[in-house]
Amino acid sequence: MKKTEPPPRQQERAELILQVAAEQLLRWGYKKVTINDIAQQAGIGIGTIYLHWKTKEALFQTVMLREIVAVWDEMLQRMRRDYREFYPHRMMRSILLIAMQRPLARAIFIGDGELLGKLVQNQQALQNPMIHTTDQFFVFLRDQGLMNTDMSVHLQQYAFSAAVTGFCLVDPLIAEEDRVSLEERVDALAHVIRQSFEPSELVADDVMREVVAPRMLTFFEQMITGLSQQVQKTLAL
Repeated sequence: MKKTEPPPRQQERAELILQVAAEQLLRWGYKKVTINDIAQQAGIGIGTIYLHWKTKEALFQTVMLREIVAVWDEMLQRMRRDYREFYPHRMMRSILLIAMQRPLARAIFIGDGELLGKLVQNQQALQNPMIHTTDQFFVFLRDQGLMNTDMSVHLQQYAFSAAVTGFCLVDPLIAEEDRVSLEERVDALAHVIRQSFEPSELVADDVMREVVAPRMLTFFEQMITGLSQQVQKTLAL
């Protein structure tokens, strides 16, 4: 009887496939990369890849989700070091700064159709944890005193998402000489969020540190755990 490959080996192999797939995606773009390319580069058989992912699209959706988890993991470390990162303007500044310095995350943020191909059509659910937020999350932020309550939750969520998305997509629409550095862009985004969506007086430091920050940390830890579990499901046979 053939022995079943131990789970640690399965995971190591699946992680290798994801890493190679990400590298090939960045090098050639979704349309040109084949499962055969990935298998050859990883030194495994094509059938091995299909044991984990039934289609090329499913594989690359996991690649994208894995990248989103990596962005949020880095963001979580910042939050743990400095509770002020939980203020929405600081949070979005850091997320954009992290993502725009990672080629794959940047492609996901801006919806790079040339690189991601048909994946762009199905990336809305993947984008949500990075750019868009739910009405329920805005209720949570408002309850903590971190967001204004001068408009409906849904309209606020829409306006906030539109503002952040605009900062991600605007560069190709303006002349090159009018573009600004990444640092200037994230500072401008933070300013817009601070002035447009947050109360004029920030939550007191002691309240933020002792009450709000622990609640926020729990929320993000649970969110990242949920995303990570989605990735892990594809690694096991």
